[in-house]
Amino acid sequence: MQTGSNAIFATFDPYPSYKGSAIHIEKVTELMASKFLKTLVVTLKQHTDKPLAPGLHHIEFDQDESNYLKRAQAYSKWLDDLLESEHQLEVGHFRDIWSGIPILKRPHITSIFEVNGLPSIELASRYPYIGESTIEKIKLLEGECLHKCQLIICPSETIKNHLIKRRVLANKIHVVSNGADIPVAMDRPTDLPPEYIVYFGALQPWQGVDVLLKAMQYLQDKPSLKLVICSSHKPKFARPFIKLAEKLLVSDQIVWKYQLHKDQLHQIIQHAICSVAPLTECSRNLEQGCSPLKIFESMACKTPVVASDLPVVREILQADKEVKLCRPGRPADLARCIRLMVDYPELRTELSENAFAKIISKYNWNSINRSLSMIYDNIFKLVF
Repeated sequence: MQTGSNAIFATFDPYPSYKGSAIHIEKVTELMASKFLKTLVVTLKQHTDKPLAPGLHHIEFDQDESNYLKRAQAYSKWLDDLLESEHQLEVGHFRDIWSGIPILKRPHITSIFEVNGLPSIELASRYPYIGESTIEKIKLLEGECLHKCQLIICPSETIKNHLIKRRVLANKIHVVSNGADIPVAMDRPTDLPPEYIVYFGALQPWQGVDVLLKAMQYLQDKPSLKLVICSSHKPKFARPFIKLAEKLLVSDQIVWKYQLHKDQLHQIIQHAICSVAPLTECSRNLEQGCSPLKIFESMACKTPVVASDLPVVREILQADKEVKLCRPGRPADLARCIRLMVDYPELRTELSENAFAKIISKYNWNSINRSLSMIYDNIFKLVF
């Protein structure tokens, strides 16, 4: 099947989805649709009927293979076969090595590698028993993509520095931050308690949700305070955390929500005492780096943020002026910071207003898109 597209965006991710990455994918593909006559979007299968931007042609890889690496290899071969008939492609934007290898085999495609994470680091966190030889093979594929691609986009200086340590040329790496749109103000949710803090996003080990649950033990003298966890996953992924909450005797302090629509999520964030990003001190967050969309979304909702004191957070917000930082992996210190937010409304107001001003001036999607748009406008000059 030939689509006649002159640009491709490829990701080994389901899309549209409830994950934070879906926001970034939406923004990038909308921009590509405005730059190219026809953009092919290739993703994993997601059972939703959400429409894509005009000018986008969406093809999904649909295979029920539970083994991650087998699924990744099957996807990569499927994409390679798909590209056999797409001779007119000029630009290929990919988010992972599984998408990158087939695109990089075709020298007529100008390649852009959007590096948000690297599987050699993330898979080791998700699957502790993965073999070292497997990780080394993945690193070789990463190296091939990093060195053969013509441009790299990443969302933080921390990630850029990591890539430079891997001997990637600094002048081909462009930092384009994550961001957020300002949502409309909404009424307080009627199905939630009057006082609550919120965690939203995925439940991977590096997110620190277990640390947050342990922190709730130190806040049991505030029985009216609840923690609302808005998971981007299906309920089955929350089972280990539900069991942990039961073991810690904090179950009655937790309210679970799953895969919320963006407007529902913003409504909850807007009326929270604070939003919590308890990122762990691990190689995924320290060595590789990240750029947590949950922080940008909280800023845009004018909700103060309590976050782990990590370089990736300090890149975005200034401690004690725009964010309250706690020591990573320390439930007692996290609880102390949450307590400050609960007890001192004036502190919440100061932090949220300062962070909101930064979103307006620096991290709104219009500003971020202008930076990305300039890269696309000059893509062939930058490459050649």
